[in-house]
Amino acid sequence: FKGYCRMRILLAEDDRIPLEALKSLLTKWGHDVVACSNGLEAWQILQRDDAPTMAILDWVMPGLEGVDICRKVRELPRNEQTYLILLTGKGSEKDIVTGLEAGADDYVVKPFNREELWARVRVGVRFVEIQQKLIEAERSKVLAETAGAAAHKINQPLSVIIGGADLLLDRALDPFQEKYMKAIYKAGEDISQIVKQMEAAQHYVTTPYVKDIQIVNFDAAAKEENQGKMK
Repeated sequence: FKGYCRMRILLAEDDRIPLEALKSLLTKWGHDVVACSNGLEAWQILQRDDAPTMAILDWVMPGLEGVDICRKVRELPRNEQTYLILLTGKGSEKDIVTGLEAGADDYVVKPFNREELWARVRVGVRFVEIQQKLIEAERSKVLAETAGAAAHKINQPLSVIIGGADLLLDRALDPFQEKYMKAIYKAGEDISQIVKQMEAAQHYVTTPYVKDIQIVNFDAAAKEENQGKMK
């Protein structure tokens, strides 16, 4: 499956044999499968911060049915990030409409055709990839706009610091005062360069800081921006 994106998929099916068969197929197609056999467990998994971005849900399950899970997921703040496929023996037009209106993105009727399921999962993978790129682009846009606003606010007091330090360096200072005034002037110039990078950033690049925390690396973002212009 060359070029096939690996994805973490929740599989909820209360019948053990179809569950194992589906799990084997999805694993063969290169995905990481989180399997469960009832609706309540599936719902608990989908509420987590690290919830799989795709879920294949049987309609009829103990605890919560697949359509109920779809409705609940669509009420979550990050509902648009989860691609939901209903897998069921209910195949009437009314059932399909009910499933889609509940929030399902797609609908596979049992007994399913293996190639059809592969194609539908592939559509879901592409959808999730596009969705994640759009979210990332929006996040970059917001961060770039925030950085630009912050840079504008910083520039005025920074000009006062650099200008004041420059004026004082023209006066007669003792060696101790001159040393520290030069350090203040140099620090102001360094901050000015960072501010320029903030103003120029059109996207962001992060770098590890401590533990699981990432911080914005404006220097790396500026380098990527310049490389892009050179191409």
